Amino acid sequence: MDWILALMLVFQSLTSTADAQAKALQQEYEMALKMESAYYPGQSAAEAAMSRAFTLIPPEVQQGDAVLVRSETEETLSWRDKAYKMEPFGTGYYALLPVPTDMKPGKYKVGGAGAELTVKAKSFDTDRLTVTKEQESMWQNTERINADQKKIDQARSRSEPEFLYQEPFIIPVTGRLTTPYGYTRYVNGVFNSIHRAVDLAAPTGTPVKATNGGKVVLAEELYLTGNSIYIDHGMNLFSQYAHMSVLHVKSGDEVKAGEVIGEVGSTGFSTGPHLHFTFWIGNNPTNPDRFFGTTPFHWKP
Repeated sequence: MDWILALMLVFQSLTSTADAQAKALQQEYEMALKMESAYYPGQSAAEAAMSRAFTLIPPEVQQGDAVLVRSETEETLSWRDKAYKMEPFGTGYYALLPVPTDMKPGKYKVGGAGAELTVKAKSFDTDRLTVTKEQESMWQNTERINADQKKIDQARSRSEPEFLYQEPFIIPVTGRLTTPYGYTRYVNGVFNSIHRAVDLAAPTGTPVKATNGGKVVLAEELYLTGNSIYIDHGMNLFSQYAHMSVLHVKSGDEVKAGEVIGEVGSTGFSTGPHLHFTFWIGNNPTNPDRFFGTTPFHWKP
């Protein structure tokens, strides 16, 4: 009979251990669920997004915008011939996808579940800039420009696999909007580029603040953009600050929303003191206006 009692004790021990493990897993899941839900604008919005196998936030965008994707399962998304790995967060998996200004309006399938994203047309005006011959010649120094671009691409090639923010993004400087996002720019009457950023004019020395929490991945003087900063906000989202007179942070620094990271200036290719600011999803620019005063979890069509 002793062996029967021993077996009973072993069974009770195994059952107790299994119950404790199940309870711990349930508590861990509930904590992850609560944490993830807190990023949404409310409980109903969280439940609506998190109850579906695949969610697009929002399901309708304009050219130049972006979309936040949530999936119940791990997936690598194929989007515009590029791969976007969905990262685990809370009880799901997330990724941000850019919608370029030149993307044709229409309906696009996203993910293996075949969710449908609607892209609507948006009109962008023209910006004509007059600069000196010396400034115009800066664009001819392709060796220096390409060397800087390699640094930038490298800095934006790695991102923390989590959201480093929860609060709304703020406008980084108090200034006057001189060039909106998406303008077709002509320099001295010749096409130069699509201005995929916002220019905010302000006096030299005006404090420039981090738009949200994150980690500085590049902070140095570059040829065209002058004193520049790139901040990783996690999940492949970066903010860019250019033409500053002074930098107050260095690569590797962790910053909080509203922290002063530099001062307005006119370094690099610039016609006057201003902040050139934009967001990047990896190496793809995206409209900053979609982020100001909100977060991707709050996006609406």
